[in-house]
Amino acid sequence: MAGWIVQLTQQIEYWAAASPLVFRIATCYYKDIVYKEAMLAQIRPSDSILCIGGGPCPFSAIMLHKLTGAKVTVIDNDWTCIQPARQILSRLDLADAVKVLHHDGCAVNQISIHDYTVIHLAAQISPIEGIVQHIQRYAAPGTRLLIRTPKCKLKRFYCRSYGLLNLCDCQAVYHKRTCNLDCTLLYVQRGALSC
Repeated sequence: MAGWIVQLTQQIEYWAAASPLVFRIATCYYKDIVYKEAMLAQIRPSDSILCIGGGPCPFSAIMLHKLTGAKVTVIDNDWTCIQPARQILSRLDLADAVKVLHHDGCAVNQISIHDYTVIHLAAQISPIEGIVQHIQRYAAPGTRLLIRTPKCKLKRFYCRSYGLLNLCDCQAVYHKRTCNLDCTLLYVQRGALSC
């Protein structure tokens, strides 16, 4: 049963990538979430954002760019998501501002993680521990890391484990009760991300 929310989210994203109407409806879900995240991390047009986990319709990356003017790179380890994501960005005339690449979040040093000032982790990515450890190793001091966390009663439906993360020394924004997400955590890299 673990992971069904991930599968459902991906299916909705495929529909949204194919249909402008579904895209507009689904965007309403993310609007408040992404706005709060952009304010929490104080994202500016001069920032360079890396979104790990974009899916077939990278809503968060699109909205982060539109809200802040920052350039965004999205990586996803699922080849089947890359083409639909690129097609929707082209359709929205955002292909120059939001790039989509096929990479694994546990090997992000391949794309020079040191160059990003903000790193955004989708709720569906796995393994969260390995990805965060990789970021700790390669991100520059001052890099802001945004981690979405699901509501406690829904954690078992995601393909992630939070038990191994040391979640101290961070700020958070909390999301609406009607949302699958509990909060988004903000860590700032201080040479090493661990507390």
